[in-house]
Amino acid sequence: MRGLLAASLTALAMFGALAATGVAAPVGPGPADPVIAAVIDRFEPHRASYSLSLDRARSGDVSSASGRLSFEWRDVCDGWSVRQLTRVEVSRGEGPGLDFGWSFDSWEAKDGRAYRFFIDRYDHGSKSETISGRANLEAVGAGGTAQFARPVEREVTLPAGTVFPTWHSYEMIAMAERKQPQMWRTVFDGSAEDDGLTGVSAVMADSEAHPVLPKVGVELLAGLGAHRVHLAYYSMSEDEAAPVHEQEVLIYSNGVADDFVFDYGDFALRARLTDLKALPAPDC
Repeated sequence: MRGLLAASLTALAMFGALAATGVAAPVGPGPADPVIAAVIDRFEPHRASYSLSLDRARSGDVSSASGRLSFEWRDVCDGWSVRQLTRVEVSRGEGPGLDFGWSFDSWEAKDGRAYRFFIDRYDHGSKSETISGRANLEAVGAGGTAQFARPVEREVTLPAGTVFPTWHSYEMIAMAERKQPQMWRTVFDGSAEDDGLTGVSAVMADSEAHPVLPKVGVELLAGLGAHRVHLAYYSMSEDEAAPVHEQEVLIYSNGVADDFVFDYGDFALRARLTDLKALPAPDC
């Protein structure tokens, strides 16, 4: 459940390969980087809805799965406001099924240095947990601190190399446009069990994808470059060598994503766009 939340957010680097070879995680480019600056300039504030369905099951335990995901990425002048609502239902061959979801609200400064988050988790329609707090980085890709207000007040040190979710999305698009084969990042979104931190490996699956455009929002996607990226999400615990889960996503050059596959080993979910609308620019 927690893994699906993290996979859906970032957006959201080649953690496994870098860890295996001993290569240090690079400090990311700042706003002055021309490729990152071009990505930020073309980012499209939008509202998207997705249907979730069972893509494949590797065991007989999962017989069906369905759900929905809505995602809003809004420009609020001083930053990006992101709102995500998700619900998933999984039927099993034996034993009780799963019915879980979450609402996730966040704000991230446009320079990538400040972040606020508020998360509600649900189990069978009832709220099971609330997580909230804020975080700051000394600079993009540098260290910083996070302060959790719920469920327990505490402070967490963010290691060097940390970025927030929207900045990570910028970097993924820039990685594809540079034809860089892989990237590793530590991403803080507040949702993960390891103090809100997740190690993310991004590998180019298709450097220049030519997708069949969805039936919705064609005016926002026609003529844009698109790239398919494979992501693996790792626990920050040194005892966990394998990824918690993996994901493939088709991401367009304006930040809109489609055709996700969330792979959890025993089964995988696929998300496809069912609605896509541009959001108006703010009056700053």
